[in-house]
Amino acid sequence: MSTRNDFNFELNANPHQFIYEHTTSSKNIWDKFHSHPGMEFIYVQQGEGSAIIDQNIYPFKPGSLMYFQPFQLHRVKANIPEETFYIRSKLLLEPSVINPYLVKFTVLHRFFQHLWKSNLDCQVIQIDNPSKLNALFKFYDSRHKELELIEGFSLFFMLFLDTLKNQWTVQNQIEREVELRHIHYAEHVMRWIDSNYHDEFSLVSLAKELHLSRFHLSHLFRKATGSTITEYLTYRRLREASLLLRTTSLPLQDICTRIGIGNVSYFCQLFKKNAGVTPNQYRIKQ
Repeated sequence: MSTRNDFNFELNANPHQFIYEHTTSSKNIWDKFHSHPGMEFIYVQQGEGSAIIDQNIYPFKPGSLMYFQPFQLHRVKANIPEETFYIRSKLLLEPSVINPYLVKFTVLHRFFQHLWKSNLDCQVIQIDNPSKLNALFKFYDSRHKELELIEGFSLFFMLFLDTLKNQWTVQNQIEREVELRHIHYAEHVMRWIDSNYHDEFSLVSLAKELHLSRFHLSHLFRKATGSTITEYLTYRRLREASLLLRTTSLPLQDICTRIGIGNVSYFCQLFKKNAGVTPNQYRIKQ
């Protein structure tokens, strides 16, 4: 199994990266909340957990494929019982580098552009034929040193896209919505935070609106998402901050005011801790 730590998210030197059976043991809690350049795909081979992308919670399990768009803030938390492992194979690529190799393949290119640039209804799907995807990943891993040039990776990636494009359907979204009915309180919490994140947070007000005790509400949210309400509030504020950094020239103080954080220094520390770069570095990269 792979022993590589993780991707090098600076894609200038390595515009396409692949890790086969990236393994995390129960001794290492896996809970990552960040954004990064490039398109990232994570195929889960062992383990369960949840991914939070924008305002959606996506449970995952073996056979799930998660996808994150460039610079999209996301959180992935795996539940790793004692003496077990979270195993996944991962792809990271700079889309502008891969795009020229797909132009002549009309259907694949259209699907690739959709994943790259569209507002997606669903970003976690369950693969119908996991053995096919496992075989593809295993083959590429066995030969990636021979195929590490961009042409070799592009051929592998086209086969990967062709495998999953027919499963990226409305039906997946319908199935996901049915599954999420079991965690509807968590969705209510996220919608409430989406409307109130720019104000001082009050768990009392939130619990009162949902007619639950603070303890019970906190317990339900953590059970559904793997995170606390405060952690999600931070995520929502940073998601808005990243949008403002990308689309405006507002000073950091004004951005802090708009997202409900009063201290610029604290905001900068929080942003770097979660996104991996400072707010100014993030803005320059856009």
